[in-house]
Amino acid sequence: MNGVPTFGEYIRQRRTAANLTRPQLAWLANLSAPYLTKIEGGANPSRRVIESLGTALQLQPVEYEYCLTLAEGPFPRAEPDHPTANDLEYLELLNPKIAAYMSGTMNILAVNTAHAEAFPQLDPGRNYLEWLLLNPVARTVLVDWQGEAQQAVGMFRMLLARQGPDEQTEQIIENCTASPEFEPLWRNDFVASDRRDRTKLVRDPKTLAITELRVNFWRTSSTLQSWMLMVGAGVDQPLAVTRPVMREKPRASRAINTGETAKRPDGRPNMNASLREPTPTQPFQQISGKQ
Repeated sequence: MNGVPTFGEYIRQRRTAANLTRPQLAWLANLSAPYLTKIEGGANPSRRVIESLGTALQLQPVEYEYCLTLAEGPFPRAEPDHPTANDLEYLELLNPKIAAYMSGTMNILAVNTAHAEAFPQLDPGRNYLEWLLLNPVARTVLVDWQGEAQQAVGMFRMLLARQGPDEQTEQIIENCTASPEFEPLWRNDFVASDRRDRTKLVRDPKTLAITELRVNFWRTSSTLQSWMLMVGAGVDQPLAVTRPVMREKPRASRAINTGETAKRPDGRPNMNASLREPTPTQPFQQISGKQ
């Protein structure tokens, strides 16, 4: 249960969710049905074929990135490293913004004072996904806990595809199975990216006041660094505890073939453009799909 399907398995999963037969998807992607059968069985496709399948399945940019990562394999592994004394000092300078250093498997490496106050018991050495699913405090702090759980599992799925499974990630997955909500989320095909700014509602565990945070992820331009910086800044003043949770429902697999004649999407999206790395800044560059 390492959570990383092959490229062919993922395509078959998305084809089934879209209610398409193999010949129908092959026609939409301008491929032969026998070749699509080979792809779903494990054959390695070209970049052009991957893009054709992504267009035919109407994949979102984050889904296409996931698809491409599965086809090309995990990124080269960087040696595990840790924030330096200067990095830790920089983290404290970000107060009162909430900030933490997180590894590629969502392990918390360091937090500043604001983060420690906002997310109790999410201390260095703990894993964010395990904290979210297994610690009751998380359900108090995260107003839209279910939505945050889906986003976190989807992001972990993406990070896992990038670096490849190992004993540590398998242990994280095993630990998370103690939560009854984890398995249905894990078996879903939803993926989330760290390349997009997000907002979340966070409740103060002491006062119960709710604050809306805008959360960004940043990396250094070095490919040898294995961790990233998470920064959360309030977008308004604390809200009344009675404020309803308003969020956009995450996109999930949907049926493409609903009984009508299959049609191609209007225009081919330039998916590769959304995957270009943002321009490096010093000392960090924001992970963003926006150009």
